[in-house]
Amino acid sequence: MFKMIVLGNPDFAAAMRLVGVEDSFVVRSREDVDKVIGKIGKDEFILVNPSVLELYPDLNEFRNLVSIPDDPDELKTTQDLNDIIKNAVGIELNI
Repeated sequence: MFKMIVLGNPDFAAAMRLVGVEDSFVVRSREDVDKVIGKIGKDEFILVNPSVLELYPDLNEFRNLVSIPDDPDELKTTQDLNDIIKNAVGIELNI
């Protein structure tokens, strides 16, 4: 089973904490990512916003990385989130 880590804007990180993802971190700068990156294993399942990838493109080296839109209006249902994850890494999560 994968461990899920979230690196995102304040709204996304807070929402993921509310649905039970304890390792949800707000990223506003490269320094925020630097604080977390050493704790992330190569096999971790990472959800990020595109704005985080712009700040820290080295995150693309992780094989289980999924970019989730910054704008919450792009995700109408949890099924939309499930579809993005399944298309990116080939597994379906129960969210």
